[in-house]
Amino acid sequence: MLIKPLLKDSIKDHLFNNRVPNPINVTFTEKQMVGVTRIDEYVSDTNFRHFKNMLNTKVFGNSFIRFGKQLKMIVVREGGKGLRYHLHTIIEQPERYTLTNFEILIKYCWNETLFGYDQVYIEKPTTQEREDGWLYYVLKERSKLDFSNSIVWEHTTI
Repeated sequence: MLIKPLLKDSIKDHLFNNRVPNPINVTFTEKQMVGVTRIDEYVSDTNFRHFKNMLNTKVFGNSFIRFGKQLKMIVVREGGKGLRYHLHTIIEQPERYTLTNFEILIKYCWNETLFGYDQVYIEKPTTQEREDGWLYYVLKERSKLDFSNSIVWEHTTI
């Protein structure tokens, strides 16, 4: 069937042609269970929404609520069916934040979420090859149950 390869290629082309400015590569690990609640796609989305809203509020203040200003980001979920849920992201680093200060803010906001696990990997790509490499990595097909649903479009803003 040609539709799936065309869809995958279209998605990859779209993300490569609409880059996140001043990107930071971040992998968020998620707690797999809190109390009696087991993580799934819905819980993961709700948890990340909380993180994203908190981060954007810290960066933009009232402009996030009043005018919809927000950081550009690409969010890709992996996990399910025996694999640990985690999120690979590319997040825009605001110019007014140093890398160290923005890392601290990201980790703080993530740790404030219910399912945010304390292992967060953050890397600032130093070359175009590293930037491309991370995008290829997050768009890999292995460890994704359904490639087209692994990109969390609700949280992807490019």
